[in-house]
Amino acid sequence: MAHTRSRAGAGVLTAAVVLLALSGCGGSAVSDAQDGGKGPLKIGVIVPLTGPVSSTGKALRNGFELGVKKVNAAGGVGGEKVRYVVVDDAGDPATSTQLARRLIQQDRVSMLFGTITGDTAEAVGKVADDAKVPFGTAILGDVERCHPYGWGFGESTRQLLTPTMPKLIEKYGPKVAIVGSDYNYPHFYAGVVKELVKREGGSVVAEEYSPIGQTDWQPVIKRLKAARPQVLMAMVVGADAVSFSQQAKQFGLLTPGLGYEGAPLDSDYHPALGALVNGRTHTVRWADGLDDPESRTFVADYRAAYTFNAPIPEVAGNAYFGVQFFLAAAKKAGSSDGKAINSEIARLTFDSPLGKGTRFDPANHVFQADMLEATIKPGMEYEVSRRLGRIADTTPKPGCS
Repeated sequence: MAHTRSRAGAGVLTAAVVLLALSGCGGSAVSDAQDGGKGPLKIGVIVPLTGPVSSTGKALRNGFELGVKKVNAAGGVGGEKVRYVVVDDAGDPATSTQLARRLIQQDRVSMLFGTITGDTAEAVGKVADDAKVPFGTAILGDVERCHPYGWGFGESTRQLLTPTMPKLIEKYGPKVAIVGSDYNYPHFYAGVVKELVKREGGSVVAEEYSPIGQTDWQPVIKRLKAARPQVLMAMVVGADAVSFSQQAKQFGLLTPGLGYEGAPLDSDYHPALGALVNGRTHTVRWADGLDDPESRTFVADYRAAYTFNAPIPEVAGNAYFGVQFFLAAAKKAGSSDGKAINSEIARLTFDSPLGKGTRFDPANHVFQADMLEATIKPGMEYEVSRRLGRIADTTPKPGCS
């Protein structure tokens, strides 16, 4: 699932703190202060556990918890178990800002992780920069401005679309339509789509946006259908991804002959949309059909720990392997000081199922890692049909050198 936006109120702050963990199991909140970078490492995890994108927030949290559990089982960081505090922002950026400040000032965390929506990530990124505390995300997509202390383990928009657009146009045709939820990230996504369509000699024949919470998609679908697209790129998110796809099928837009790619093909939506997307291919960073031992162990542990019998969301895998990267940097820093850890994140290379020697590009803080093409199968797996290898994105962004 891509960045999305919620209209949830900031009133959840008073009930935002969730019981947390010392080693991935339930426990009480930890609030012991760091002492000059010498105390045990503590991470603040900000995710929407309520609201319209709560299922994706819970998947991120679950992957994060299992990643920390693995590190702690191997001895933790600096000989001590990693601690973490989980809070619920309900997808609201004002709440995200308040929670990030509280985690840093009161809970004395050395790192921040999480958020799902683009505006909440931007809000937390500003707080992290001000406090000089590293902040890691796991959701796909990126923002136009780089944060010196912000690091994203999800695929960037160009990593997602660079291998995808040429194949779609070759297979289905050059007439492309775009539909999205009406907030910042879908517009950014559309800009990259248009750039790549032009490069391939195609044309964008329609472009539509609707506010979050849209229930009647028939007018939008009618306009899209009238443009006679051969490929439809959809960055419609949350519950809207389901309602749009179902109505696109109902009103004759979504047919087997139409190329279809975007957020509705994410594994988050497979329980509701499987019949509409099975057999299609989807570009991802990680998939539960990867056959390496680490991924197989993670999938088995996830299903057992959370009694989960659907395709495992990609964001969970990104969080699981991403937090291990973060903690490897903290271990190398030999300190719980945020500035020291941030310096190590910037220069660390790390091997995982996301690729050999994965690292961040200093010009944009985009994670340089492998990409996959997955075929969506009935049941519980996104089967890896093609390994795309490293898809570099070194596009400079303001804010980072």
